[in-house]
Amino acid sequence: MDPQNRPPTILRAGFTLLELIGVMAVIAILAAAVLPSAIDLIRTQRAVKEGAELPKIAEALKRGMLREQIFPIYDNAADESTDESTDDNDAYWWNLAARHGGGSANEVRYPLGIRPGSTATRKLYFADANWSEKSFSEVTGDGTSWLDDPLNPKELRLLLVSTTNPDLSLPDDLGSDDEFDAFWNEWAIGSDGDPASGGWTRYGLSSSDWRGRAAELNVQRIDLRDWLCTVVIENRRAIVEASGADLSSALAGALGFWDRGSVSVSYTNLQDAEFIIQSRDTTEDLNQNNSLDLGEDANDNDVLDSGEDLNGNGVWDRDEDLNGNGVLDPGEDLNNNNDLDSDEDLNGNNFFDRTAQIYSYVEAVIQTQRGRRLIQFEDPSALNLVPKPATVTVRGRRASIAESITATLTLTDLAPVSLINPNDAGAFVPLYNSLNDSGSIGNRYFLKTQELLLGEPWPIPNATFLEYPEVGNFIITEAFSTLRFDGLQWHY
Repeated sequence: MDPQNRPPTILRAGFTLLELIGVMAVIAILAAAVLPSAIDLIRTQRAVKEGAELPKIAEALKRGMLREQIFPIYDNAADESTDESTDDNDAYWWNLAARHGGGSANEVRYPLGIRPGSTATRKLYFADANWSEKSFSEVTGDGTSWLDDPLNPKELRLLLVSTTNPDLSLPDDLGSDDEFDAFWNEWAIGSDGDPASGGWTRYGLSSSDWRGRAAELNVQRIDLRDWLCTVVIENRRAIVEASGADLSSALAGALGFWDRGSVSVSYTNLQDAEFIIQSRDTTEDLNQNNSLDLGEDANDNDVLDSGEDLNGNGVWDRDEDLNGNGVLDPGEDLNNNNDLDSDEDLNGNNFFDRTAQIYSYVEAVIQTQRGRRLIQFEDPSALNLVPKPATVTVRGRRASIAESITATLTLTDLAPVSLINPNDAGAFVPLYNSLNDSGSIGNRYFLKTQELLLGEPWPIPNATFLEYPEVGNFIITEAFSTLRFDGLQWHY
């Protein structure tokens, strides 16, 4: 047959069953070699994303704590299969963070790709477990002893730890302070996939589960020590205002006649106080009529008292002739020499007409302004310091003899200062009781945004502390601030 007349040959392409089996075997071998690396890559990528998410959640949690002034519940042991109430408890840390920008509660609590309820989750740990679910006010009290070391308050630390591997689990609690400190101070990933420092048990984790898996563990440190604020509370005492501001009863000896222009008032151990003397000028016989008229007798007793005697000789020898008999009787002569001396007979008319002496007559001593109490001590070198009293003194001359009358002033109580519990407006922790009775300066350590109630320093008599009217709130916003009561008013 002519080759040209043959029918064309039809070409067919395909794999035989044997060829297919061979190809599949090659793919299986390649997959077995590549798949672990691919899984590791996926897990590593998840861990990297988780590492980027934890700081955001930590910031949301810090915002929530600061705004609501409460430490959250960090109970990581809730079994959601039997206890769904944890999702609805606002005090749990994931709900607190969710309320302040962290995302939904599940987004906060569980890493991406982890089913809710899984043991592979984010866990929160406290350096001081006793602070869990307490308000700032409950933790700080009066600010005097809540920190073990105010210069390095290690209690103000939290750890947010997570894993994205569902095969790995985290403990509900760190078993000791050492485990917390190991995470805080030493956690780093070594080149072998284990902790760079110490074994797994040092971090409260099982070495059999976690060996070589350190890259799948994320640790976020939450340091609250930048919240710590030092408040210097200066509380000074003032003098108690007298009834009607009149100190005459305390200075009764200062009332009466003084040599004209010699009397003055002063005070000690006070600053910015003010006292005035109410006095009038007077003589023994203003109109020289030989009689004590109304307004001429200082105490209106119609008797010439010793303080109304010009020369202090115990007799009234002011006028020319006491009995009007025209004779200079004994007692009517200033120096009792039975003669009219030049200063006794001014115009030479043989009568005693010496000019009347003018006195300053003190009627009252008035307190016009409270004074700030100065803290000075009787003996600064003594072990038990005794503060000097605050005093007021009237000085002058009587019959040319110097004299002074001093009264010790009563001091007010220390001004009321109190810590407000933001969760219970009626719960106050008074601070002033812990300051020295003489007034002092004391450092207190509080958390930022806490409030101090400033009370009215002059309450209704016999009122309790809670009845002291509020005059202001001191909100702590700076790392270092001063709250000062100077004895008269608050400064902040």
